[in-house]
Amino acid sequence: MGCRPVRSWWRRGLYGSESSLPSGGLMGTVRTYAVTAATGHVGGHAARALLRAGHRVRVMGREAERLKQLEAVGAEIVVGDLADRVHLEEAFTGVDGALLIVPPFPAASDFVQYQIDIAAGYAAAATASGLRHAVSISVLGANDSRAGALIEGHANIEAELNKAPGLNLVHLQPTSFFEILYYYLQPLRDERVLRTPLGTDARLQLVAARDVGEVGANLLGELQFRGISTFPLPPLRTISLREIASLLTEYHGQEFTAEQISAQADIEDLTAAGTGLSFATLLNETWALATAMGEMPQTDPLPQTAAQYRIEDFVRDELVPAIDADRPIADYSTATRPRRSA
Repeated sequence: MGCRPVRSWWRRGLYGSESSLPSGGLMGTVRTYAVTAATGHVGGHAARALLRAGHRVRVMGREAERLKQLEAVGAEIVVGDLADRVHLEEAFTGVDGALLIVPPFPAASDFVQYQIDIAAGYAAAATASGLRHAVSISVLGANDSRAGALIEGHANIEAELNKAPGLNLVHLQPTSFFEILYYYLQPLRDERVLRTPLGTDARLQLVAARDVGEVGANLLGELQFRGISTFPLPPLRTISLREIASLLTEYHGQEFTAEQISAQADIEDLTAAGTGLSFATLLNETWALATAMGEMPQTDPLPQTAAQYRIEDFVRDELVPAIDADRPIADYSTATRPRRSA
């Protein structure tokens, strides 16, 4: 079955108050949902949105301690390994819907196969448990055969999930996240430089994890989707790394700059910090694609979007405090890197 866009009353309210899920869910129905990778940026926001709507939420993660904040606001903790299909089947049993996220595992020796294995486990557990509705977190372009690198990895994830018979499934397709900036938190802290392999003037398409989580929660709260469909989530606007550095300078009070380094230098930084070569290489191939696309002439207006959180607000309210905080970088990002020598 081919994918088709989601159509719903909520989608029609992209910019208005309708874009918020009514209290208690559609017509006051209280349902039970499972949220995988709930300690991540997207999963945490989605879980909180579902809880605010009055639903019961099972939050899934490897470490109970990291799930405590969600438990404190009413979630049920389910601790286990996403590679354990028995654990997945138990977590999915009796729920009305699930948010399916294949979390990053940068240390994987074969990152592509890791993604396929987790997605296949989700599909098998959905079938065994009788799960009938799910929203998966994918990426814009995953259904474009010309895309490669990490985007192609999401295409693999979608293909595996599509194999689950009887599973009504929406592939939520954002562009890249504001939170990728946490990958470069160490040089931002130490040197006030946004040092990446991305072109400093390339037009990047970024959205906030909170918007992705909110949209996923709204789709699950409605449960109006049938079959297999996609829901694109483009950004509010494009932005360059040089512009982000200017925002940092404005909101932090110290001068920040953007600097492009080679892909090889970035791969060396990542692997020295413990990232697997497989992920580091795919990440840089993705950055090269984003830079190339961002340097193309921008002629078409961006399509309508359900995104609401501005990059200016993210930089001021989240990135600047992260730069000044004493918290470990691992609290913000799974991909850490050491400070580069001169």
